[in-house]
Amino acid sequence: MFPPIIKDALVYANCVTMMSIGFTLVYLISRIPNFAQSTFAVLGVYCTFSMVRLLHINPYIAMPLGVLLGASLAVLVYLGIVNTLMKYGAGPILLTISLLALQQIFLAGVQIYADYVRNVLGVYSRGFMLRVNDFRVGEFPGVLIVSTAIMISVIVLLHFMLTMTQFGIAMRATVENAPLASVLGINIKRVTLVSWIITGGLAGLAGTFLPLWFSSGPGSGGMLATSVFASSVVGGLSSIYGAMIGGYLISLLEVWGSYMLMKYFGLWIGAYRMLIPLTLMSFILMYEPGGLTSIVQRLRARFWGVRRVRGEESS
Repeated sequence: MFPPIIKDALVYANCVTMMSIGFTLVYLISRIPNFAQSTFAVLGVYCTFSMVRLLHINPYIAMPLGVLLGASLAVLVYLGIVNTLMKYGAGPILLTISLLALQQIFLAGVQIYADYVRNVLGVYSRGFMLRVNDFRVGEFPGVLIVSTAIMISVIVLLHFMLTMTQFGIAMRATVENAPLASVLGINIKRVTLVSWIITGGLAGLAGTFLPLWFSSGPGSGGMLATSVFASSVVGGLSSIYGAMIGGYLISLLEVWGSYMLMKYFGLWIGAYRMLIPLTLMSFILMYEPGGLTSIVQRLRARFWGVRRVRGEESS
């Protein structure tokens, strides 16, 4: 029998990793942490909720709608707030504060929608879980199968885009040196806009999966924000591949660690679950400020250095 804790961990890890990729991508391009990203995920949560509880249709129809809403909101945030403030010379600190304020404004909007659905339509809209509306293949829930398949597809497509397409090369050049890339004719604004679209779309998509396995509500984004930030920092904030590794590492350890702590100390300790990713992040940064990416780069340099020395000795 497939342990339920493994199902929890994998579904959660898929959602967090999708958001970690977007968080890191925006940081690489814009050099600001997008703390409003968790709100994009909440849009996806309520897309699935609305499809199931209000329209009574298949929850997976919410996936494209969640991507569209998340990407649209991301475009509005970038063009309406970030780009405007940057024109007036705003620095990273001011932009970060603005995104935190936007998060609270968007969260208030979600709260209003949840209250409207509960008070006017009479449908409970907080702390809902939609597992019974999901399909199953044997002992595997549909959300596990679909989210894993999509996560694999996202990784493959991103790798192909970054390594095999002209736009991906332009994006990497922008990350390395934006002023030089602009001189070479790369449209920096378009690259930045696309990075925000990808971020919003992935976050909205991740949000559509959450209610199918976890208890969800307006606060779901805040719960994810800590794990996403820790995953991106542990990954290194300098590599999308690092965000992928950090997302799975932090998420799996968070779910497994909270399960073990509750098993030995009681359910009360589950309220302190968010301390696990923050503790892991702090521990790793104490020994490697550059995160997992720096560790991999150092090991690679050491490995190739040894091979080079051996090659020179043999010749």
